[in-house]
Amino acid sequence: MKIEIKSEKNNPLLKRKELLIEAVHENEPTPSRAALQELVTKQFGYEPEKTDVRSIYTDGGSCCSQVKVFVWAEKIPVRVKKEKKKAKK
Repeated sequence: MKIEIKSEKNNPLLKRKELLIEAVHENEPTPSRAALQELVTKQFGYEPEKTDVRSIYTDGGSCCSQVKVFVWAEKIPVRVKKEKKKAKK
């Protein structure tokens, strides 16, 4: 599998880089998030705990995928679930 950065934006407000990557995977299914995260960290030298693969989009019948990756300046923020309020009876 080959990957190439199509665009790179720096988002200083959220302290992250936003990458749009094209992944070419001939004669293979759409790659998993874990496989893409590992490949991005090896090829571009980012730390795995700061790399977050957000979306993978493949056109039907195509061997290319568009991948959105966020690389955080700090560790990835944890998403906290809010407790549901009890319904009043």
